[in-house]
Amino acid sequence: ANPDSLKQAMAVEMVNGENPMEGIMMLRELVEKDSTNVEAQYWLGVFAIKSGQLDKAVQRFETVLRIRPDYIAACIDLGGVYLEQHNLDQALVYFRKGLEIDSTNNYALLFAAQTLEKKNELAEAKGLYQQLLRHNTDTVVTQRVQEFIDQINTKLNP
Repeated sequence: ANPDSLKQAMAVEMVNGENPMEGIMMLRELVEKDSTNVEAQYWLGVFAIKSGQLDKAVQRFETVLRIRPDYIAACIDLGGVYLEQHNLDQALVYFRKGLEIDSTNNYALLFAAQTLEKKNELAEAKGLYQQLLRHNTDTVVTQRVQEFIDQINTKLNP
């Protein structure tokens, strides 16, 4: 592994451990050295969410997606930020972008379906939940998703 990759791994470990600010500073150094360092940009976005700095997270994830439009985790996390800000339309844009990248991604399917359900677009939400069932073998997940589908069926067919 190259020195920057090792530094980044150490930085992420520090942020998640006992030296969060030192880890953040290391990630910032990597981005200052190379603004196209997608991984460092991404992790700065993740940690911005954790610290409640949602506007900074949006900026980081948008930077990641300008550099690598197919970075699915950035799409999903950016959608999550917009969802947290109650901007359902923007959230859905990024969850759908995640589905364009990988139509079987469990997170993109789940979050897009939940967002559609919040927008009362129940038929489309149900379709995504059903798609999620086809791509998931975890019994806890499939049971919960089936409950979501049953709730939608109750709303659609009172």
